[in-house]
Amino acid sequence: MAFKSKSVKRFSVRNFLAAILHPFMSSPTDAPGVFTPAGKPSHIDVGLWHSLLFTSELSAQCKLERMVYGKCTIEFEHEFLLLHFRHPTQHHAVAILTLERTCAENTTGSSRSAGQAVIVSPSVSPITAKDTITPTTNSSFTIDSYVTQEFGPHKYLFELDFPASARPSAMQVSILLCVLSKHSPMYELLQYQCYWYAYTVWEALKKLFPEHVERPLNEGRSRFKGQPIKKAESVNTVCEQYRAEWARFEEAVGERRRAKEEEERRGRAQRQPEVDDERRQREEAERKANEADKKANEADKRADEERRQREEAEAELNRMRARMAELERCAA
Repeated sequence: MAFKSKSVKRFSVRNFLAAILHPFMSSPTDAPGVFTPAGKPSHIDVGLWHSLLFTSELSAQCKLERMVYGKCTIEFEHEFLLLHFRHPTQHHAVAILTLERTCAENTTGSSRSAGQAVIVSPSVSPITAKDTITPTTNSSFTIDSYVTQEFGPHKYLFELDFPASARPSAMQVSILLCVLSKHSPMYELLQYQCYWYAYTVWEALKKLFPEHVERPLNEGRSRFKGQPIKKAESVNTVCEQYRAEWARFEEAVGERRRAKEEEERRGRAQRQPEVDDERRQREEAERKANEADKKANEADKRADEERRQREEAEAELNRMRARMAELERCAA
């Protein structure tokens, strides 16, 4: 398989215009957890991120249009993903989130030099995994500058694009990430480390959403100093668990929707007497108005008839007077 060098850049009119216009476009504020206002990016546990998406329907509906597979090029050669989500209504807006697995130990009280993730030596006791997603802020510097600041020197190994008709939603991605954390909550250097996490997320999304275009950029995935790193093979199992979890989620959504519809129906039923009374009052008012109009029309008709009769009587009287005058002239 041929790999493109990182130095090769493809010109894109869309990306060029986006780079120019980006500083002038305000970041949406109605999709928390995906779009973040300016400030220091916050690393969010994937479980908390899943809960955060419930606070806004727009957040849950953001669509994953691109993924990028990243790898640090120094020290532990940490691997991570970039997730590009497009806003469901403000279509110009795209948020880029970083996704990674580290371990909970040593993440408090010790710095992450140049943004490198913590990887520890094999330990007898398991270490809790720390799976985090980080919404990047809407700032003027490029995403590559942000990644360098966060992770240090790095390269990109793959790009994956989903067509508009087959993009995973942020909610679907969050459920998959929760499944992974539940599947392997412990960080194990020789099985469930950052290599396993990035690889499994990547391959699971490819399997679950097969309409995609993948482009290789560089070699080195799941390798340390050029040597392959042992990791668990969990893609098929994770996909099965995701499908079951997504089915439960959809069922729960359906139940909440039915409960809401039932509540609205009951509310309408409780308000029905008032609605019926208002309808009767409207009908009574309309009836009285119609009767008044009818009476007015009848009065107008009677007045017209009386006027017609008067006019006919006057005309007959005038004819009689004319006849009598004619008779008098004849008698004379």
